Amino acid sequence: MKYINKIFLLMTAAVSMAACSDFLEPNSKSEFVPKDAVSLNELLLGEAYLRNDKTGFNIFLGLLDDDIEATPYQDPAKNFEEDKFLASFAWQPKMFEMMEKANSGHINIYERYYELILGANAVLDYLPEITDTQDNINIVKAQAYALRGFYYFNLVNIFGAPYNSDSTALGVPLKLQSGIEASDDYLKRKTVAEVYAQILSDLHAAEDTYLQLPESQRWKANSYRTNLPMVQLMLSRTYLYMENWKKASAYADSVMKHPGLKLVDLNNVSTEGYDDNGKEIRNYLVYPTTKSSETIWSYGNVEDMFKWTYEGINSENSKGDTLHAYFQASKELKDLFDDFDLRKERYIVKTPQDSLRMMPFGKVVIGTTYYLPKHGEGVFGRSLRLSEAYLNYAEAEARLGGDGIAKAADVLTKLRERRCDVEFDYEVSITDADELIEFIKEERRRELCFEGHRWFDLRRWGMPEIKHIWHKSKTESLEYTLAEGDLMYTIPIPDEALEENPKLEQNELPGERTYQTITKQ
Repeated sequence: MKYINKIFLLMTAAVSMAACSDFLEPNSKSEFVPKDAVSLNELLLGEAYLRNDKTGFNIFLGLLDDDIEATPYQDPAKNFEEDKFLASFAWQPKMFEMMEKANSGHINIYERYYELILGANAVLDYLPEITDTQDNINIVKAQAYALRGFYYFNLVNIFGAPYNSDSTALGVPLKLQSGIEASDDYLKRKTVAEVYAQILSDLHAAEDTYLQLPESQRWKANSYRTNLPMVQLMLSRTYLYMENWKKASAYADSVMKHPGLKLVDLNNVSTEGYDDNGKEIRNYLVYPTTKSSETIWSYGNVEDMFKWTYEGINSENSKGDTLHAYFQASKELKDLFDDFDLRKERYIVKTPQDSLRMMPFGKVVIGTTYYLPKHGEGVFGRSLRLSEAYLNYAEAEARLGGDGIAKAADVLTKLRERRCDVEFDYEVSITDADELIEFIKEERRRELCFEGHRWFDLRRWGMPEIKHIWHKSKTESLEYTLAEGDLMYTIPIPDEALEENPKLEQNELPGERTYQTITKQ
């Protein structure tokens, strides 16, 4: 246990990373030993949860998919480095090197996820050593497994190939202990299939442990802790990505039937509101909050999730009386919403300066200063929501065919009843399986936009071609193309991780991304 003891200084100090195993192992020297589940529960919160004060997990991922496009050309701010954005917006294979040279700060989401996994591992390693009631132990155990499964799911879908494309391709290393194993085999990348097997193992362990608890301890409304429906939703998502339609449907159904969750009716949600000082707040629908009736679990920092998609220039003065962001919601996404679909106005933030411009983020608390997301105390950037269960269920049932077609259409109608103006025809009556699946893909895009799903969905739906246009000047634009099945649908391992771990293999990468020049008269 001597290695496990070292982890507890992490409750008050950040992990410092300097050696090849530093991404995967503790290096603190505290000898504090926890005696009960309360201590471990605090460690979980401090070092294993993606709290709203932890950053470095999303950063550039929102620039990769087709729900975003560049805004028209604007005179750049002083010392503007366009490569900060083009590294990912143009899917460049040397994106981390480009971002570093553009003074983008420390960009290593690979490292950040392993820091949280380290905290979960320490808790799991120490559980057999403490004395407490079995229920208190199980509460901690369930959370630790749920978090580790969630983090590995994200890691393998960022740095590994899509499961349904090549499950034998390299995934990510599996570090399952907080100490140093006898073999350093854990430093090597496991296959995508092996990582998915571990994700399922962790999530099922979490589910089994939650089910051993009294019902009152499996779910608590307004809680930032993991819970049984969170685990079941992640199981549904994982099985959906693996194309195990029956299990994806079954777990989604369990979430939909949870008595503590209810879809928000957008017919009852205004598009305008006011803060305590009487200032107008636009688009104040808030899903990441724990107070929403369909929020299952909230996590992440608002600025971390959206900063690069709202970052712009102050062209008037230091207070930014005129703020022009570099990105906006894509026309393709906006055109998907029918006029009677209430989500377009309530899901996508508009700028106060230009009411026609829709920003590439939404569903978060919007501050009164321009259109910047508010990142105050207790505000999260992301959440797992009930509506995903409806969409997972619909897709799984539609792909199963037979009576699943009618089941899928019925669930979609129930979802759309809460999302569309009830004065119009929102019902889904499609009976052709292929047509219904295409409708589900569009509905998923409308419902889950800017919540971190689109890039992962594009990967598992065949990695289609995407084009991004960057406006270089008032007369010249650059068009970049991510080809169908492109190698850059799998993000390269950060350079820093490769340098520090010689056993870590890089993904196969294409050559430097080229562009087509579009000239305007």
